[in-house]
Amino acid sequence: MENLPRIGHPMISYRELCLATNNFGESNLLKAGSFSSVYEGTLANGIDIAVKVLNLHIEGALKGFDVECDAFRIIRHCNLVKVISTCTNANLRALVLQNVPCGSLEKWLYSNNYNLDLH
Repeated sequence: MENLPRIGHPMISYRELCLATNNFGESNLLKAGSFSSVYEGTLANGIDIAVKVLNLHIEGALKGFDVECDAFRIIRHCNLVKVISTCTNANLRALVLQNVPCGSLEKWLYSNNYNLDLH
């Protein structure tokens, strides 16, 4: 994968993510799992985002984050959520994604409350 072209994403700082997500506040939490948590927010320029924050205490989390970033780097499709940026520092690994207002694919596939119209 080293020879694949890199996609340029705008840099988004940790401070910008804190402002956008109300300091990763509980009211902005969309989903929490063992490997990551997802927060919604709005950047200063008005773009709605979802921030997937990796749980760094899980063994293999950093490698998993790198693999996910590589996958998003090479797979682009109109039906997949758009990666806006990443943010990494000593205490954080986060993917900044386009916020999709209708929720996750998982919700639509596995929920008893939602149905997909496939026609």
